[in-house]
Amino acid sequence: MATHPKPLAALLPAIFVASAAGAQPTPRLDDVVVTATRFDEASYAPAASMTVISREEIQSSGARSLPDVLKYQAGLNVMPLYGSIGADTSIDMRGFGEGAPSRTLVLLNGQRLNSLDSINVDWGLVPLDSIERVEIINGSGSVLYGDNAVGGVINIITARKPDGAHAKLGAGSWDSTRASAGFSRRFGGVAANLSLDRQDTDGWRRNNRQKRENVSGRLGVGFDQGEAFVALGWSNLEVGLPGSLTKSQFRSNPRQAETLDSYSKRNNAFLRPGVELQITDALKFAAEIGYSDSESTVYTSNYCAWDSCFEVRRTDVLSFTPRLQWKHGLGSLPSRTTIGVDYYDGRLTADKSPSDHGPVAKSVRIDQSSRAVYLLNQSDLTPELVFTAGARYQQIDQSASDSSGLGLTNDHHKTVGELGLSYRLAAGARVFTRVGTTFRNPNLDELTTFSGFVSKPVRPEQGTFLDAGVDLSGASYSLKVLAYELAMKDEIAWNGATFENENLAKTRHRGIEVSGQYRVDPQWRLVGGIDLQEAEFREGVDSGKRIPLVPAVKADAGVTFQPIPAVALSLMINHVGERYFGGDTANASEKLAAYTVGDFVASWKHADWVVRARVLNLTDRKYSPTGYYGSYYPADGRSFFVDLRYDF
Repeated sequence: MATHPKPLAALLPAIFVASAAGAQPTPRLDDVVVTATRFDEASYAPAASMTVISREEIQSSGARSLPDVLKYQAGLNVMPLYGSIGADTSIDMRGFGEGAPSRTLVLLNGQRLNSLDSINVDWGLVPLDSIERVEIINGSGSVLYGDNAVGGVINIITARKPDGAHAKLGAGSWDSTRASAGFSRRFGGVAANLSLDRQDTDGWRRNNRQKRENVSGRLGVGFDQGEAFVALGWSNLEVGLPGSLTKSQFRSNPRQAETLDSYSKRNNAFLRPGVELQITDALKFAAEIGYSDSESTVYTSNYCAWDSCFEVRRTDVLSFTPRLQWKHGLGSLPSRTTIGVDYYDGRLTADKSPSDHGPVAKSVRIDQSSRAVYLLNQSDLTPELVFTAGARYQQIDQSASDSSGLGLTNDHHKTVGELGLSYRLAAGARVFTRVGTTFRNPNLDELTTFSGFVSKPVRPEQGTFLDAGVDLSGASYSLKVLAYELAMKDEIAWNGATFENENLAKTRHRGIEVSGQYRVDPQWRLVGGIDLQEAEFREGVDSGKRIPLVPAVKADAGVTFQPIPAVALSLMINHVGERYFGGDTANASEKLAAYTVGDFVASWKHADWVVRARVLNLTDRKYSPTGYYGSYYPADGRSFFVDLRYDF
């Protein structure tokens, strides 16, 4: 019998835990530059929950990958498959479980990193030391960014540093090594940045060696009214794929592998020239032309559906994203409007073979073209009250064919909008609410099956959302509370009965996110948060059942102690509640167990030298952050890393 969803108020009796991820105080949002309107500017009190992670917080965390930083953020559930350097890691916002990667939009300087297919974002495309800040929008970003922004947006902003250079060397458990370097220099009106990074590890499990190499750079030429620039990046990732384990294998020896010869290789590159112009005091223009290319090679000897153990997949995307910001009056009211166009043209080709040395058995090509126009207006109704209204129209054309002569077309268009209010109660106190619609188009993988293409068109997902929150901050504390409800229909998922991707049952996602920090005194700082969420089907045979891989509770807590300015010690605790295995939409089987793990970081700074040591999984907890159909993907056991950095 279907269960009835609990009212949102039932989630309220949560205990908020204060805590922190670095030795530096988190700046108030009003004091930093953000891209809430797709333009760099001081915060304009957006009617949304936004968190900014600074460069200092990233560096002081001692993290080896960006997901390692994000796992302590409210509203984000990080689900790695393999290892500690971010390989094949998905991030869930708003409780989508196994479908999370397609519903969390990841940007690099405002340009999307999500692939045309279902492959996870390459989190190592940009070296960690080159990141200036990370902006997180909890909740839909469909009006400004379109596709994939259903649950939220993560925007990675790279640094435009002053003159300087650095070098870093590191080593740790499982023969792990790391070497990175960065260079920044200004020559008159010309600014150049270059960052390089290499990580290598044998991995905690058998057949889980990982190697990552990446390079990113930016060259900008400034002039009186703005800047012309070109950004580029390249990444190579090689990962052994140990596969999943049964329950008995997981309990007896989680370091063993299902397969000793499966592997994945992935190369990504991008080139993005652009321009930023301050045309007048009231008009600002920005545009980028982007080209990205990716090649993925995967061999899975343990999984050969329709003689396709080996696949070489290539994607390339051309984009053009011009936009204009106009500061004007709305009658007597101060107002600003952002209007822009997003154009993306992409192609995916896949060659499938029965072995990594066999002939191509099947080829698939899928083309996609997307065109959108959007508008966002923000008006000051009073000095304290800001009203936001926005809309987007997007059209997408998809066509596919394979070497057997089969093909399909799948064209759609969608219009979404949002309204919001932000009210400043007093200095450091703000309440806001936002309501609107959101959507997601099917990705290119969702047009295919094991043996061909879907038998009927897959419609875009669509939904309605309501967010309400409060931000409080003072000299020694900050607190964010956000409540949300998101109702989706036509959600796309794999149907195990038909072996196709289909528009299945309606779902509901709702919850409360609380995060904050408190500086006890100059030496002690606490930060932390808790997420309470319900994600469930609201019609069909699984009505009232929970969406798999979504925990009802996620909590983080920590403390940083700085006995002297040169030394900082941090302990962070991450708790994720129990979840149903991926694929168990009927909630008929046992759950993945809840887990609580702790990480410890110690740093020492002397002149231009910084030494950091980090212990992950301090108590050597045996746990699985991800699992499908009763199979486990174990997380790494206790691991130790240390690095030495010198700033020139």
